[in-house]
Amino acid sequence: MFARSQVAVILLALATLAAPAYEPPPMAASRPMEYPQDTYAFKNETVWNYGGGAVQSGPDTTKKQRQYTRRCFVLCRSTLQFFKFAKFDPSLRPLGDAAMSDRIRQVCARSVWLPLLPDKDRIVIPGYANLREASAARADLFRANIGNGWSIYFRPGNFPITLPVDRSTEARVNEEINHDLRMNYPTIIWAYRFPSLKLNHVLLIYAGTHDAKAYHYLVYDPNYSDRSGHLTYDIATRSFSYQPTYYFKGGYTNVRAIYRGPFQ
Repeated sequence: MFARSQVAVILLALATLAAPAYEPPPMAASRPMEYPQDTYAFKNETVWNYGGGAVQSGPDTTKKQRQYTRRCFVLCRSTLQFFKFAKFDPSLRPLGDAAMSDRIRQVCARSVWLPLLPDKDRIVIPGYANLREASAARADLFRANIGNGWSIYFRPGNFPITLPVDRSTEARVNEEINHDLRMNYPTIIWAYRFPSLKLNHVLLIYAGTHDAKAYHYLVYDPNYSDRSGHLTYDIATRSFSYQPTYYFKGGYTNVRAIYRGPFQ
């Protein structure tokens, strides 16, 4: 039998082997991601009923109305896929449902970590100016075709969240996020406090500034469709914190960059 310390070492070794070294984007994107136009008009719905940043006990009369749940991974991943691989053209006639569904699946079939496509090679989404407009008009088609929620439970990149988080690791992640933003590349992050379930969520960092004390990031939070979120990295403590929301009381969070390769 392995001792607990030996199991931790084995898991750490597997995580090191599975996660390839960070590779900066090979070229800068022609523009930065913008909110709200580059994000969805609909949101991820939570399974639990929240109040004041915590799960509420007792009967939940609204739970049956929530059908689009467990999609924070899906919404952040596909948002980046549309940013990197699609082109919206409002001058063209909108497609019928079958053809539109096929275009959406084409975009989402490209691995999100692949380099962005040049304008001439992008998958055209006709009839709409941007993702926000298209997903408002064709919400059901997007929900049905951008991906299933259950499959994220089997991602190879999931198990490293069980490992302790080192401050030097968080400092390196922050440097990578900041570097990518300078090249107009958003970063998908997993924000969590494992083994606590007070926070277990995926966000998309699309903009940021910094001063002598901290980095201040704007994020697309798929649990909202009407506002950006705010993530902070404190330079002195080398730690991240996320703002209070209806599902989280706010405070520190571990951060892991994901979807940067097949094992992330």
